[in-house]
Amino acid sequence: MTTTESNRQQKVRRLKELFNIARQRYLDVGGDVHSSVGTLNENDTLTDEERKEFFTLADQVFDDKYISNYLTKHGTWRERFTQMKKSDKQGEL
Repeated sequence: MTTTESNRQQKVRRLKELFNIARQRYLDVGGDVHSSVGTLNENDTLTDEERKEFFTLADQVFDDKYISNYLTKHGTWRERFTQMKKSDKQGEL
């Protein structure tokens, strides 16, 4: 494993930690278990420092190259949705 990949994995682990912190705080104040953690609003669950770190890490981990590779491999959500609808229609025949 290269140093760059190891560094990326450390950043991903920290992103997961911050996400879990936010989710737990959300649940602690009575949030719905089945809904996603809220976006930036007055009920946000991360401190300003944590939020800044989260977005900085996210920008570093999910750069343009990563996003391009993902879209090449998996397609956009619209492409996947269209394919899913086509397979459902074929199953009905």
